[in-house]
Amino acid sequence: MKTSWLERIEQLLSVLARIWETEEFVPVSRVHVSGVSYKTAGMHMIELLEDMVREGIRVRTYATLNPAGMDLELWREMGIPEEFARNQIRLVKAYEKLGIKPILTCAPYFCGNTPKFGEIVAFSESSAVITVNSLIGARTNRHGNLEALSAAILGKVPKYGLLLDENRVPTVKIDVPFELSSEAHYGLLGIVIGEKLRAEEVPIFYFHKPPFFSDLRLLGAALAASGSLALFHVADITPEAVRKRNFTAESQSMESITIDQNELKEAKERLFQKPEKIDLVAIGCPHASVKEILEIDKRLQNKRIKEDVHFWIFTSRYVKELLRKQGVLERLRRKNVKIFTDTCMVVSPIEYLGIKGIATNSAKAAWYIPRFSKGEIKVAIMSIQEIISEVAEVSKK
Repeated sequence: MKTSWLERIEQLLSVLARIWETEEFVPVSRVHVSGVSYKTAGMHMIELLEDMVREGIRVRTYATLNPAGMDLELWREMGIPEEFARNQIRLVKAYEKLGIKPILTCAPYFCGNTPKFGEIVAFSESSAVITVNSLIGARTNRHGNLEALSAAILGKVPKYGLLLDENRVPTVKIDVPFELSSEAHYGLLGIVIGEKLRAEEVPIFYFHKPPFFSDLRLLGAALAASGSLALFHVADITPEAVRKRNFTAESQSMESITIDQNELKEAKERLFQKPEKIDLVAIGCPHASVKEILEIDKRLQNKRIKEDVHFWIFTSRYVKELLRKQGVLERLRRKNVKIFTDTCMVVSPIEYLGIKGIATNSAKAAWYIPRFSKGEIKVAIMSIQEIISEVAEVSKK
């Protein structure tokens, strides 16, 4: 007799529980599911999901989708091949038929899927996981897409890992005794620390100057990329570090790492190659916020992007609509800046677009793009200010 999908899903979570040596399950009320880009999911995922749909499987929880491999409306403008687009739309529709909301963003916390402090959730996508754990104080393990999908269907997860108090305590102190000069340096710091630590370690950062939320998102995304970390704290800043001030006292006796500025420079030179020519500027990994896009608009006040450079910002539909209402979209369009939704530079098939040189302010994007793309693509990590200085010119209008 054929095993039903519901039975298979139960078996998957049971195996996961055995691996982590727990028999206890806890309910989850919200889930975020990755594995949405046709570039990474492929035809097998489409067939799996459509088989579930035919069996009548539906999610029990509030569940949202990670980015796809293209903007579902502007894919032709991106230069996406028609066959890829056809399969991508089919994949998203299959997820929708399971009851998952197609917000198609790696920043679901900006778009309604926002957990509360202490809430147990099941998120996949590394930057979403580390952001809700660290900057919101919700609790999720780093789930694969099938684990998260299973949690959405069954409404529960095994109780292990970062759902437990004892695993959320800092294990290593990171001293950064100098001022980080740009948002890109927070990403480089994340890459450096991610390479030094094991995935199960929990760093607590001590900064020379309090960072912005946007800086910490880039830090977390890079920690999750190079080191597979899922939680970090910042002394007197992040929710758990503020509520549990004994973190600071405990950190005095734990292992300590002091970062030198030269380590960031060395990592940049060792890992990222600046191309001779920048074909594409890619901003929005994780998806850009309203504040981040308004900052770009401000820096381009009397400038526009050169005609031979693509300047693409990736964000959610929700953020794009807010910007449209403010007239920002049209203003950026006149400056040769395009805003795409539903996707990002990491999971879109940029190797088909003839792009060889990329500049980004995201260390996560710079880390993953060469690894996920066919052919040789060089990626430089630069601050927004540095990028605009290089690819913009004074507007003639």
